[in-house]
Amino acid sequence: MSIRYAVLGAGAMGSVFGARLHQAGCQVELLNRSPEHSQAICNNGLLAHIDGQSYKIDIPACTVDQAHPADVVILFTKSYQIDNALENLPDSLRQAHIMTLQNGLGNGARVAKWVGIERTIEGVTMMPAEFICAGEVASSDASETWFYHADGKASELVSAIAVDFNKAGIVCTVSADIQRFIWQKACFNIAMNALCALTNGSPGMLQAYADGKTLAHEIADETLGVASKNGIGVDADKVHNLIDYACANHSWHKPSMLQDLNHERQTEIDALNGYVAQTALQLGVEAPLNTMIARLIKLRQASPEFWSIEPEH
Repeated sequence: MSIRYAVLGAGAMGSVFGARLHQAGCQVELLNRSPEHSQAICNNGLLAHIDGQSYKIDIPACTVDQAHPADVVILFTKSYQIDNALENLPDSLRQAHIMTLQNGLGNGARVAKWVGIERTIEGVTMMPAEFICAGEVASSDASETWFYHADGKASELVSAIAVDFNKAGIVCTVSADIQRFIWQKACFNIAMNALCALTNGSPGMLQAYADGKTLAHEIADETLGVASKNGIGVDADKVHNLIDYACANHSWHKPSMLQDLNHERQTEIDALNGYVAQTALQLGVEAPLNTMIARLIKLRQASPEFWSIEPEH
């Protein structure tokens, strides 16, 4: 099966996925709302530093409204941009399957609301990716990616995507137990991202100050409890080991939520700690850490707007 791919939200992660698929001989187009990245790729090619090698890749790139027809759209927008992205899909993509590999919880349901569960594929990826500048991205060795059809049924299309991904060096697993893997990564992100964002810190800072790493583990434990109450059995040891590894080895990494706050952008808190707090409320269980952190991030997001109306003295 020959699949035509489009990557919608081709920033760091999306461009790396597109580059890997293109290098493996797949037909793929990179799509963005903003023309800057796409124009740089059209002018000079995509400079991709992958697995220690640098490639200048002549890959199609354009704004979303100019998209060519595709069979599968891999969605890498921010979680809060899903509704806008799918509501405004061009006609050329309206019959495609939508595959969400985005960070956060509940993304599959958001996608299915727009295109139907029969055209929704949900998953998660641990692929490292860095946006260097317009037209240039980087990635180290590909970590694993998991996905499955959102209707819970085996799918010939999903199996064919897995063949393409593995051929492209995107090590992947097709698993009907996909929610467990989505929640596993989310538990790690929920423990680390907002905590680093609120403290203007990094995993290394949490390592340097014992209270920081202790709090990260406590947030993870609370989130694992909500997942369990929700019928999702996440491997707690894997989550806690990921936290310890990040704190020990990613000393100066600035998580995406910290970068968003520093640039006065909206964060994905509603798909992370906020989602856990809301789920806990629906299940009738307590999640005080996630609830407090979600509220604090919302306040921090609102601060630039508040200070912008300070009266002149």
